Amino acid sequence: MKAARLVSEIVILSARKVPITAASLATRLEVTQRTVYRDLGDLSRMGVPVVTESGPGGGISLLGPWTSPLSGMTRDELDSVLIGGFAAADLGYSGELATAREKILSETDSVLSSKVLVDGPDWFMTHERPEELAVIVAALRSHRGLRFDYANGAVPLARTVIPLGLVVKAGRWYLAAQPPGGRPRTYRVSRIAEVGLRYVSVSRPPDFHLGDYWTRSQIEFDRSIRSATVRLRVPSDSLGELRRAVPGRITDEAIEAAAMADGVSSAEGAIVVDLPMEPVDVAVSQLITIRGVEVISPLEFRTALCEQARRTAVCNGP
Repeated sequence: MKAARLVSEIVILSARKVPITAASLATRLEVTQRTVYRDLGDLSRMGVPVVTESGPGGGISLLGPWTSPLSGMTRDELDSVLIGGFAAADLGYSGELATAREKILSETDSVLSSKVLVDGPDWFMTHERPEELAVIVAALRSHRGLRFDYANGAVPLARTVIPLGLVVKAGRWYLAAQPPGGRPRTYRVSRIAEVGLRYVSVSRPPDFHLGDYWTRSQIEFDRSIRSATVRLRVPSDSLGELRRAVPGRITDEAIEAAAMADGVSSAEGAIVVDLPMEPVDVAVSQLITIRGVEVISPLEFRTALCEQARRTAVCNGP
């Protein structure tokens, strides 16, 4: 019991930013203040830098930036906190997250935890919870390979991969995985079926970093679908609308390049932007929302935007 109490005292002290009085610590641990002071002596002899200060504002604390390796949480509880509430719920760790929160809140004086709520998915989006997530998580934890059928066309294709990580974006789950001897790829989890574990053990590439891979993948995907470069004349006060209508780093880079170039403005208060965009139908649906935008080229995009604007004006005329 004493060992457990010493662990609890270390966790409590390492989690606090302000000192705690001996009386408060004794109340939490359901012991006497004399026992608390005796424990503090034992902790000091063990090398834990305990400091006591008397007087108003004083109390018991740990010296400097010292932190304890003890958390009092299981591996699943730690994982649930690190990946966040939304992802933890999808992965089946709601109970572990609730327990971890109680352990943390019992040792800290959190103010924001009850006043900040994170809601992951987009507005009105159907929340997907693919059943295959449990098998994928098991593979990631046990360093196993995966075999599954992937529906990326008319006929599902069999895939055998080394799982590298999971990403959840706007409520949608994606698996980063690498075919043996191939390059890492991204798979939409909701398109995975008949998933099973393969191999006894697999090793991920030593230089793979999930965050860096995901950032590069988003940029590469954005570039792959923007098959046409459209020259636009955009009023300066509509650049924010352009960023919202055609979001992404590619748009930001195109606007910055246009703003820095010499002689790009052909009208007062407007800039000419060479913007990679998706095919004409998608591009028109985006451009129609931007005030004062003019398509300079290609002619196909300009004509399509003009026709869409004409039909809209006819439908909404007097």
